[in-house]
Order: sequence, then structure tokens, then C-alpha cells
Amino acid sequence: MQNKLTLALIIVLILAVSGLYYLQFNKTSLAKNEGKSIRQPLRISDSSLRLAYIDLDTIKANYDYFKLKNAELEREKQRIENEIETGVKKLETDRNNFLKKGQSISQQEAEQFQIEFQTRYQALGEKREKLLNQHLSNQAKAMDDIQARINTFLKEYNKTAGYHFIFSTGESNLTLYYKDESYNITEEVLEGLNETYQREKKK
Repeated sequence: MQNKLTLALIIVLILAVSGLYYLQFNKTSLAKNEGKSIRQPLRISDSSLRLAYIDLDTIKANYDYFKLKNAELEREKQRIENEIETGVKKLETDRNNFLKKGQSISQQEAEQFQIEFQTRYQALGEKREKLLNQHLSNQAKAMDDIQARINTFLKEYNKTAGYHFIFSTGESNLTLYYKDESYNITEEVLEGLNETYQREKKK
């Protein structure tokens, strides 16, 4: 749905730009030819529209900063899983040790243990949910950070490249149904991103 919305917005944008060119050139043509026969409005030449695309899967696999943040998130996720697993094992151990008392367990002790066990189990579940939510938040922030870095680089890159539109494509982004490899600028962008990141690391 998001890909379809993105494609729709791009189409609307292109139509809007074409419309502005039409209005501007048509207005100029009318002013120059007032009282004369109206000429056909000027149109944007297809050859003047510069397009390019970057492959996000390649960026993800080879952008050093992306790999760094992805590794950090994986370690964080593993820490959460280990922490919850340790808590679950502790609960099971305490329950087994309690049950080993067998017939010596009074009804009051059994009821008290059941209450404490449920409380600890519920607290562990709440802790897991809290940690996972924090992990998802960190993941979103990392993705926003990476996206901002790519956008910042592309703005600087495009000062000399001069493209009108730079699209993205990838396994999870099927906005472009056909790609002409001659318009693939991924390697240039990737090289620039990594050079920028390496300079930042040295500061």
C-alpha cells in the first residue's frame, strides 16, 4: 500500500511540474502573441528529464554505517532474549525446587507460592514487552538516522549530478517495475556514503 501511495505521489508531482511548465510557457506565449493566432504551448522535452535510482538492498549490504547500526540492534535484541530467558529459567528452577518439598507443602504455602509465581511471571512478561518496545523504538530511530544521512548525501551529490528525480528500489520496495541499469547510481552513492562515514569516524 505504501509503495502504491509513493508511486501515486510521484505521478502527481510529475503532472504538477508539467502543469506549471505548461502554464508558464502558455502565459508567455499568450503575452507575446496577443491579437495574433495562438501557438501551441511549449512542452518539456523527454530528453531534458534526468532520472536515476539507487538499490536499497545494495546500500543495506554495503553501507558501513548501516552495518554498524544493524549489528548494534542485533546485539540489543540478543541481550533482551537472553535476559528474558534467564528470568524464565529462574522461575522454572524456583517452581521445581518448591515442588520437591512434596507432601511437606502446606495449603497456605502452596497458595502463597502460586500468588508469588504468577506475580513474577506477569512482571517478566511486562518487562519483555517494555524491552521489545524500546528495541523497536531504537530500530525506528536508526532507520530514520540512516534515511536522513542518505537524503543529506543525495542533496549534496545532486548539486553536480543534476537529476530531477532519484528513485529507490529493492526487494521490499517494488515501486519500479522496470529498471534500466544505465540509470543505476547505487555504486556512486554507496562510495560517497562510506567516504562520508569514514571522515566522520576520524573526527
